[in-house]
Amino acid sequence: MILLNLLTADDFLMVLIGIVVYLSVLFIVMPAHEFAHAFAAKSQGDYTAYHMKRYTLAPFAHIDKKGFLCLLIFGFGWAKPVPVDPRNYKHGKKSEVFVSLAGIIVNLLQGLLFCGLYVAFLLFLPVNPSSYLWYAYYTFFNYGILISFSLAVFNMLPVYPLDGYRFLSAVTKPGNSFIEFMRRNSFFIFIVLYFFMSAIFNFTLYPLANGCIWLWEQFFRLFI
Repeated sequence: MILLNLLTADDFLMVLIGIVVYLSVLFIVMPAHEFAHAFAAKSQGDYTAYHMKRYTLAPFAHIDKKGFLCLLIFGFGWAKPVPVDPRNYKHGKKSEVFVSLAGIIVNLLQGLLFCGLYVAFLLFLPVNPSSYLWYAYYTFFNYGILISFSLAVFNMLPVYPLDGYRFLSAVTKPGNSFIEFMRRNSFFIFIVLYFFMSAIFNFTLYPLANGCIWLWEQFFRLFI
């Protein structure tokens, strides 16, 4: 998808800027998600990610080659999950809940921050769509909002091995039939979800992003 856009571009430089910005945002948002899990796990007594050199914000420590290739070709992909060992947790299930939610919380906070930067950019800097620099910043904040919130929303789904699944497995009793079903059939569930992701995002991601943007607009208008 991304490479195809580059090959069919009317304005080559504009599309190239978009791709560079897109990858830049990915290299900020995805490592932060994985590092959040590593940080939370370490704070709860599990040093597995730390010892395996995954306790870092360096993007290439978290990149999965196949997932990254899919990002370039299709526009979606994945990172390497941070390894954890729940047996090391200080507080058992409570630690599991904290670790499973850490990545989602960080991505929501990132999305909120990007919304603030986006609103400030539009309110305080003159609009100049013909400027490549203006377009780069505008695209950066837009991708920051969409990628941060989409990663958070996607990981809320209760499908193995996503964070939503790990959260539910931590708060339910062992052998829960729903959890077992979601684990056994995760491959087929992902195939079905692929066709419904746009609808899921329409009902979650965009209202969330628009709501945050509206709140930031009300805040900044207190000063102008």
